Amino acid sequence: MALLLSALVFVSVTSIAMWSMGAKREPTADERLKRIAVLTRVPSEREKKLARPLGERLFGPVVQAVNGFIMAVTPKHVVDAVRRKLDVTGNPWNMTPGDYILMRVITLVIIPMAVFGLTLGIGASPAFLLAFVAAALGWLVPEMMMQSKKKDREKQIRKSLPDVLDLLTVSVEAGLGFDAALAKVVERKSGPLSEEFGLLLQEIRMGKPRRDALREVSERVKIDDITSFIASVIQADQLGVSIANILRIQAAQVRTKRRQQAEEAGMKAPIKMLFPLIFFIFPTLFVVLLGPAVIQVATTFVNF
Repeated sequence: MALLLSALVFVSVTSIAMWSMGAKREPTADERLKRIAVLTRVPSEREKKLARPLGERLFGPVVQAVNGFIMAVTPKHVVDAVRRKLDVTGNPWNMTPGDYILMRVITLVIIPMAVFGLTLGIGASPAFLLAFVAAALGWLVPEMMMQSKKKDREKQIRKSLPDVLDLLTVSVEAGLGFDAALAKVVERKSGPLSEEFGLLLQEIRMGKPRRDALREVSERVKIDDITSFIASVIQADQLGVSIANILRIQAAQVRTKRRQQAEEAGMKAPIKMLFPLIFFIFPTLFVVLLGPAVIQVATTFVNF
């Protein structure tokens, strides 16, 4: 009986091992060619449309038509201002100027009108008040979200700027050109600053002068350190000065400024801790330390 069980276990384990080895076998040349053909095949327009989400397929044409109408009736300077605003925030939602203007129309006009119509039954004054509140929220919430995204983006850029400048300096001193050093930064680093440099390289490769492309980066980012860095690079390019020296000086200045900001934040920390200590921690300590004594004194006077 023991031998029979041992034989059954051996056969079972061997069968499972052989099956797993067969399941993990290397694909044949024909199978690999078929997989490559599937991966490299260009999908048709119908397949691309069917691959999109259902909501995008249903409402996408309507939204595009409305965006086209909005872009046609909106003045050009307003569209340019909206585009600059989206660029400054990094456009985290991948919105076009038409999408942003449509969102503002919905939040400032359509939603307050809908709130007014739905609440008109409770009275004209309350309905008007609720519509005004909806319009105020429609104005404040998108602006607060945009400002929050802008501050986060600026914080990430300031944090990554010293390391990026160091990498640029090392790359240029190693013999690379400025454009090649920027490409190395885009390859090695990630974040908003790397994305801006990637866009800068794309514009230069498309034929835009480097000077103009650098100025556009300064307009999109609008940070003092970036503005100073770009101005120095443009000036070095105009005067024929070695860009490696400029980059080294800029990197040292940014590191010094970052250290000074850290020291300033450290000096502000005790002052910021003063209010929580006074209003939250000290009262708790007084309750813990003096509470039993107060209870004991009160009990003594009551008994007396």
